[in-house]
Amino acid sequence: MILSFHPCFDANVQVILGARRLDSSDLELIRDAEAIVLPQGCPEDLFQACSMSDALIFPNYEMRFKYPGKMGQSLLFKDFGLLHPVTLRWPTVDKFKKTYPDPELFPHNLPFLIKDDKSHEAEGVYFVEDRSSLSEALDYLTLRERSGMSGFVTQEFVPSGGNVLRAVIIGKRVITYWKRPNKPGQVITTISRDAIIDSEWKPDLQEKGKEQAHVLTEKTGINLAAVDFVFPFSLKRPAPFFLEINYYFGRRGLGGTENYYRLLYQAVQDWLLEIGLGPKSVRLI
Repeated sequence: MILSFHPCFDANVQVILGARRLDSSDLELIRDAEAIVLPQGCPEDLFQACSMSDALIFPNYEMRFKYPGKMGQSLLFKDFGLLHPVTLRWPTVDKFKKTYPDPELFPHNLPFLIKDDKSHEAEGVYFVEDRSSLSEALDYLTLRERSGMSGFVTQEFVPSGGNVLRAVIIGKRVITYWKRPNKPGQVITTISRDAIIDSEWKPDLQEKGKEQAHVLTEKTGINLAAVDFVFPFSLKRPAPFFLEINYYFGRRGLGGTENYYRLLYQAVQDWLLEIGLGPKSVRLI
């Protein structure tokens, strides 16, 4: 039996949890399933319940929950030997201030980045050029801590002209495109801030990023995520640095939501064939 918790994929049995928690009938279905299709917004309790069954699961979210947030991802890159900017993890602002009490001492060469652990789409990301911009970032993080959200990273800045390569992993396929700044001097580039999407620029570097995305998949099992890379363009042969992994990601660079679901549906079909189950049991609705 193929069980789907994804609202867009019908299967032998489809369960749409919405905001409710798993109940005994859901757990029984999970125990009986041969394969389970999870939603992109999969909560941890659903993933853990499915992981404890004998069912095969798509997508594989083991690393998402084992290495959460930007702090976790920096450990993932380290543990799996993936090239990434030097990154330090800080549980609290107080820990950072005690480590660097001198206002003239910094954890990295200037400029560097500070990133809130759990924010997305460049929210909570600060470009630190001096003591003043560091204070602004720490003030923001202090407010976050007071609301119960602590933890951040400081990260070496890789000068890339604001250009970020996104590699979207959908099953065994990797699709790449650039997020490029829409104004001169822009350092932090995101689609939510009107980045220019460019699928044609520097195809040789796109191939390098695509290769590293496949390496990530082979080493970790991640098969649905958008990976951001930066390249140090000051070098003649720049290599891609893993910047972060996004398990929720925009679809504009993939041709929109409808095309994204077509790509995802094909990945589910390919996965079912690979594990020896009938792909016709799952329908895109």
